Amino acid sequence: MLTIDIGNSSIKWALWRQHEMVASGRCSYLKAQVQQAFACWHSLSPQKQVIVACVAGADVEHAVTAWMRQHWSVAPIFLRSTEKLGDVINAYTDPSQFGVDRWAALLGARALTDQPVCIIDAGTAITVDLMDARGRHLGGLIMPGLEMMRAALVQRAAGIHQTAGKLSAFANNTADAVSSGTLVMVRAAIVDICASAAEHLGNDMTIIITGGLSKTILSLPGLPKMWHQPDLVLQGLYWAARIQAAEG
Repeated sequence: MLTIDIGNSSIKWALWRQHEMVASGRCSYLKAQVQQAFACWHSLSPQKQVIVACVAGADVEHAVTAWMRQHWSVAPIFLRSTEKLGDVINAYTDPSQFGVDRWAALLGARALTDQPVCIIDAGTAITVDLMDARGRHLGGLIMPGLEMMRAALVQRAAGIHQTAGKLSAFANNTADAVSSGTLVMVRAAIVDICASAAEHLGNDMTIIITGGLSKTILSLPGLPKMWHQPDLVLQGLYWAARIQAAEG
């Protein structure tokens, strides 16, 4: 089975055999040139089962489907957010509005632990979702990611043109000031969110972090203990396929 996680700027994939991830990869892409990114699968043998979480829109889904049909004669399955899958229950009043990557992350977390979890997915946006020990999603939060924050400063604040700098307590140049300020904002938000999550889930909750900015966030001081699972969405896709097959 091949699982594929398509974000707004990167594609991650994993090949599974006997419940084990045996190969994986990641590449960045531009939506206008997304087919070029599919070259990462040329080295794989044709797969009979492909399941995808795509938040990049219908055009990208169509491009993936066309490539799979042409090269492997297989129609990929696109995971959709639903009210329930297995024992995981979606809190959204309209489950279709819940990002499929967040849905897959909940499923992946449920496969990893039966403890209550706070899931932080740090990518283009930073999302947080809570799930109790019974698999009930308790809702979540969405906030801009680091690059989105920095881009907003460049667009809206006159005189700010550089945002790539180093972390400093109090910077003496604009690039470092922007980099440091946005990191401080993310750190403060995560500390506050995790404290609030503990009030809802209890102190035995597990905090799981995933996404492309995970390592950057984990390098910040003063954060609570977190379990880094970079392939959480891919794990969730694998188990979603297993559950769907078992449920018919």
